[in-house]
Amino acid sequence: MQTYDVKNTPDAAKEKHGREQDPPTDVLLIYPYFYTHAPKAMLFHPLGIAQLAAILRACGLVTQVIDCTFDHREAVISKIVHARPRIVGMYAMLSMSENAMALAGNIRELLPETLLVCGGPLPTLKPDQFSARFDAVFCGEADVSFPRFCLDYIESGSSPGSLSLFVKDPEKYPGIYFDNPHEGTAVKSDPRPSDEKSLDRLPIPDRSDYDHSKYQQFWLDREEFSLAGIMTSYGCPFDCDFCSKPVFGNRLRRRSMDRIFEEIRDIKDKGYKGLWIADDCFSLDPEHTRCFCHRLISEKLDMKWFCLSRVDRISQSDIDIWQASGCRKVFFGLESGSNEVLTLMNKKTTTDVAEKTIERFAQSDIRTAGFFMVGYPGETYDTIEKTFQWALSLPLDEISFTIPFPLPGTRLYNRVMHVNRNLDWQYENENRMVFQSDFDEDYLKNRIDSVYKQFDAGHAKVKTMDVQAGKILTGK
Repeated sequence: MQTYDVKNTPDAAKEKHGREQDPPTDVLLIYPYFYTHAPKAMLFHPLGIAQLAAILRACGLVTQVIDCTFDHREAVISKIVHARPRIVGMYAMLSMSENAMALAGNIRELLPETLLVCGGPLPTLKPDQFSARFDAVFCGEADVSFPRFCLDYIESGSSPGSLSLFVKDPEKYPGIYFDNPHEGTAVKSDPRPSDEKSLDRLPIPDRSDYDHSKYQQFWLDREEFSLAGIMTSYGCPFDCDFCSKPVFGNRLRRRSMDRIFEEIRDIKDKGYKGLWIADDCFSLDPEHTRCFCHRLISEKLDMKWFCLSRVDRISQSDIDIWQASGCRKVFFGLESGSNEVLTLMNKKTTTDVAEKTIERFAQSDIRTAGFFMVGYPGETYDTIEKTFQWALSLPLDEISFTIPFPLPGTRLYNRVMHVNRNLDWQYENENRMVFQSDFDEDYLKNRIDSVYKQFDAGHAKVKTMDVQAGKILTGK
């Protein structure tokens, strides 16, 4: 862990500048992701933190947000110290857990009276791992329980050391988890997901804290229009063997179109020209999706959009309305070119269904991207090669391969042997074998790189042919 000199402390800053600092911040929310420039990175300002900021401010709490994405670690530490927060809330997922742990250590050293709280997918799955570094963890959806906790904690005048005395009834704060050093046990309560009416009562996310020009420039360089994240529904009822849904769970809940479009207008006002629909699967409820498309057309907002989807439940008429409303790319979890492996994964679909859907999209102006998984327990080298060749044969615009990562709480996690629980991703789209496998990790990595090169070469050839055809048609 990096240490910092005492010259960065609040008292030293006051002495150096000869003036009183701003009053302490009630709650400081931190998104501990530092842009790695990974080739397949997708940058969006953090939606969950924007949502929490809006709720905390509506509660009257002085709230600041630090988005580390385009910042440097030293500058982030300086901002945290200057804010002097009573509570720090930090988000963590697989590829940023080490950053979260390191920052927590820095804050503990420099601001020992600050309460450290963590939430997000990985803390929900491994609360005991995070409670060793944080004072408390909030599991699952925390949009109600965390703000209530912050308000009560600050009003009570409690300190980190007295947390077990402050939280007399953990059920008051659904999803809370922390170690009680006096009893040698964990204090916890079950998460409580919001219903549709509760979701619609929440304020829309507060996006005032982000450097939108940098996010927009990232997408302008990549797609020629800028994208911001939004969620129109929460949860997914499907039960894929490898999939973990620790925060939003299995029950599908939809937001009302009025609230969705209030948020879209706010996104448009910030200068964005497109939407990344971050639902687990946007096509789960075809009627919800159609209502969204028709309203986007009728309101003439001229917002392009991307989404995640399954290959089933999409008709030709759906593709037509998606395109008319501004859909420009769909990401499909195709996973395997072997129906036997798809059955192992409990995907509840087939390669035939996928081929028909991808072909229909190929006839439209909507681009498609496919996610694939190789090295799955129970498959063979033959099925892996079948998946590689299948991916190359489909009319996709982008492909992405991963080695299975067994997440706690999934059937995949329970099936594999000797999972290295402390081995997490260091950057996006990293491929690492973290469990005992019959497959050679180097072989998988090398074959994945080889298939990427084949795919890119094939698309470069197609682009060249398109350019030549255009010249013939235009006479140039």
